[in-house]
Amino acid sequence: MSGINLFLLRGLTRESGHWGSFIDLMKKELPPTAKIFSMDLPGSGIHVKKKASVSVPVMVDFMRDIHYHQLQNPDSVNIICATSLGGMLASDWVIRYPFDFNGLVIINSSFKYICKNSERIHKRVRLDMVKILFSRTIEKREALIIKVNSNKPELYQDLCKDWSKIQYERKMTRMNIFRQSIAGYFYGLKNEKPTIPLLIIGSKGDRMVCPECIDKIHIAFGGTLLWHPTSGHGLPIDDPKWLSEQVGNWCKKTF
Repeated sequence: MSGINLFLLRGLTRESGHWGSFIDLMKKELPPTAKIFSMDLPGSGIHVKKKASVSVPVMVDFMRDIHYHQLQNPDSVNIICATSLGGMLASDWVIRYPFDFNGLVIINSSFKYICKNSERIHKRVRLDMVKILFSRTIEKREALIIKVNSNKPELYQDLCKDWSKIQYERKMTRMNIFRQSIAGYFYGLKNEKPTIPLLIIGSKGDRMVCPECIDKIHIAFGGTLLWHPTSGHGLPIDDPKWLSEQVGNWCKKTF
């Protein structure tokens, strides 16, 4: 396996800075020649001043225009690895532009029409999701996001400091959080699926996306399904080493 280009994309309210140690761990799992590119959704990260679209396909086209030149090496294998809302964008991308990528990894994502709304956003986190949107301070917002995403309370204090720092540097607006949320909520797939090699990863301890949702996506899409037994929705937070190993192993077996 050589000439690997791995493109990483986070989910709702998150950006490249929120991958934490996962990127460095991922580098150890790939050949020395591999390249890792972190992408940001419109309205977050390096695009924090952009107006987020309420349409997943529109956001995909925005990002494709920016990263298109990085996809054009015919000697490289392009793999996109994305979490949650990012997984919806990644799936839309590879379906509409099937020659851009050679492999797709989606982590704790969900899709309208395939999953029930009650499976996509479990009732136990809905109030917290509303509170995130209307939090008065960055620290309160980040603490709620961590609570929804992570099953490791021992990480909360340090994560909140790190993630609050990111937001002070590149603060998402309340409107862009809302617009990203709308895009994800209404995006669905009917009789469409990725046609490239696919790895689907779910977390049994996810308090937002129910495991039944991940099973339904696997039935609809096919591909390889892997489960983390205890992690929360934010698998790159709770167990970045395990995640990097699984993605690395899949890449070695597939390409």
